[in-house]
Amino acid sequence: MFDELIRRWWIVAARGTVAVIFGVAAFVAPEKTLVLLVSLFGLFALADGVFTMGAGLSLSWLSLFLEGVIGGAVGLLTIFYPAAAQLWFVYLIVAWAFVTGALEILGALRLRHVVNGPMVKGEWLLGVSGVLSLLFGALVSARSEAGPEALIWIIGAYAVASGGLLLALGFNIRSWRPTLPPVAA
Repeated sequence: MFDELIRRWWIVAARGTVAVIFGVAAFVAPEKTLVLLVSLFGLFALADGVFTMGAGLSLSWLSLFLEGVIGGAVGLLTIFYPAAAQLWFVYLIVAWAFVTGALEILGALRLRHVVNGPMVKGEWLLGVSGVLSLLFGALVSARSEAGPEALIWIIGAYAVASGGLLLALGFNIRSWRPTLPPVAA
């Protein structure tokens, strides 16, 4: 699993890139309506879910795969049932943030316990991303009455921060040394 993660470091970096792009888009157009916000979030959650499921499958990492399934399901629900998503938007974001945060923290702990050695640096970035997701969920829950513009600023800031952490993690993973020797072709 660890060596597969190293080979597929780019999936983590791509997930971070999608988050940063989403966050920047939120900052560029905060005055847009709730409909656009819901659509953007749906696309973000779906893209993030697909990348995360792919990483979970390629690494045989159940918690990462489940995180992707939850994200993808929230994204699909938001895209295909926009009226319901608008009604439940804040609850969807909060649930997604709490599940994602908890699973990222579990993933960071698993990396720390699976790989004890000098070859790994920066695995804590995944844990910080998980804590950030939990804090984001709590903030959105506490500010659920805020208007759409305030909500998009909170979402945009979270997306940029978490995306930056995932990008940094992806590039850290790229520098890790494999535990197994390379297989001859």
